[in-house]
Amino acid sequence: MEERKNSKSILIIDDSVLIRFMAKNILEAEGYDVETAATAEEAILKVKNKEKLFDLIIVDINLPNQNGFEFIQKLKSQAEYKNIPVMILSADATPLSIREAVEVGAVEYFIKPFKAAELVKRVVKLIEYVKEEDHYPELKELLKKEINRAKRGNENLSLVLTQCNGKVKIEISKIAEQLKNKLRDIDTVFEVDKNTLALILPVTGADGAAVVIKKLKDKLPGKWYFHISTYPDNGKNEEELINFAKENLMKEESNSKQETAETKEI
Repeated sequence: MEERKNSKSILIIDDSVLIRFMAKNILEAEGYDVETAATAEEAILKVKNKEKLFDLIIVDINLPNQNGFEFIQKLKSQAEYKNIPVMILSADATPLSIREAVEVGAVEYFIKPFKAAELVKRVVKLIEYVKEEDHYPELKELLKKEINRAKRGNENLSLVLTQCNGKVKIEISKIAEQLKNKLRDIDTVFEVDKNTLALILPVTGADGAAVVIKKLKDKLPGKWYFHISTYPDNGKNEEELINFAKENLMKEESNSKQETAETKEI
């Protein structure tokens, strides 16, 4: 068997045999490990019986017996799945449904019918898929060292992920340099990709990180989304901190898009 390009696993829940078949084939062709379920009850069993956590859950809203929103609430009540991304895949695209999806913990809303390339694009966005321009592995190494220091000193540590809404007109390296000049010597500004920066703030809790964001927000060109992830409150290790920040960053982006859509409707 050909070795897979990555080991990320995905669970797709949809009562349509055709949708399950299509989505599974598309994503397996990209190297993902994919399992499917026809109902929420079947999906919960698969979640419970899987030794390693799924990296992404894709779920339809309209399922027999228990709808997708109820399934997400039950899934997110499990501590280990609290920060695992969930994407809605549905033909229902009303503002009310999108808002409810965000409220229960979904971070992406994908409309049926879909094109294969767009599905892959959404999945790549949602789960860590190391591309040449992504530097999450290096960020993890930096965070691991800082978390060890925080543990030894019994101190807080904050990670701030900030992402530009759209293309960055100025080189990300220049923006990173400008931000670094506004921070303390012990702080780190890290370039994650071409439109995402990470700020590592030692000896800083959530309130202190919020003050930093307020200080820097006006210094960034264009519109940026921010989210704070603090050790140990939001994660006990580097992966949990990054996942918490990434998920909430995507929620903020989804909320912003939803507000924009509702404003246009009015």
